[in-house]
Amino acid sequence: MDTELLKTFLEVSRTRHFGRAAEALYLTQSAVSFRIRQLENQLGVNLFTRHRNNIRLTPAGEKLLPYAETLMSTWQTARKEVAQTSRHNEFSIGASASLWECMLSAWLSRLYRSHGHLQFEARIAQRQSLVKQLHERQLDLLITTEAPKMDEFSSQVLGQFSLALYASEPARTKAELSYLRLEWGPDFHQHEVGLIAADDVPVLTTSSAEIACQQLSSLKGCTWLPMNWANKKGELHTVTDSATLQRPLYAIWLQNSDKQEQIKDVLKINVME
Repeated sequence: MDTELLKTFLEVSRTRHFGRAAEALYLTQSAVSFRIRQLENQLGVNLFTRHRNNIRLTPAGEKLLPYAETLMSTWQTARKEVAQTSRHNEFSIGASASLWECMLSAWLSRLYRSHGHLQFEARIAQRQSLVKQLHERQLDLLITTEAPKMDEFSSQVLGQFSLALYASEPARTKAELSYLRLEWGPDFHQHEVGLIAADDVPVLTTSSAEIACQQLSSLKGCTWLPMNWANKKGELHTVTDSATLQRPLYAIWLQNSDKQEQIKDVLKINVME
């Protein structure tokens, strides 16, 4: 039995809506429908009746529900117990590539100096993937520029950092430069208005600040970079007619995480130095 099928079944039975279940599971609606069909094929019964937006459990679905809940609870307990034997001192932190490059790599060095008893894992991925890993207890702590959107998460504001448009040559204006999009989260896209035409696309899109910087000269471009980091790199110049933007930085973790004490200790070390 694939536990992901049972997990999907439980979410659809909770929400009574394939779209909302897909959103909660970070899947497409078609993927949720496919999983339910797989489970129904394995069991040889229909689990839901579907009449437009009215989704109900069939009698077979009602019978399966308590077993599915028990199986998933047992599986989660087993995963937790097994993981504790191998991850007692391992602490996983996830963030985007640009955050690791511009801020978190130096923070990780400070963590090793103050928490030498821990074995850290630094994960790089898109925020959506990391939120899913956090929810499934595969990740201990997420550092991101966006506030949490699920009630089961706790969060702490770590501070703010300043972004500015940088180019490889001095005294350039936005109109003279092509735009390189460095991902700073979906809610950051509103700040890109005016940098490119409505029907145009960036010449480069990346989640890596290092890659964006390496291409500034050859592409005659500009990109948003943290000012502290860009100024330390040198050979980068602010675009003359651009504004400075402030971005928040959040630490996010599960409210019922079994690493609460470690999370508190780790967050005592300032990320923003």
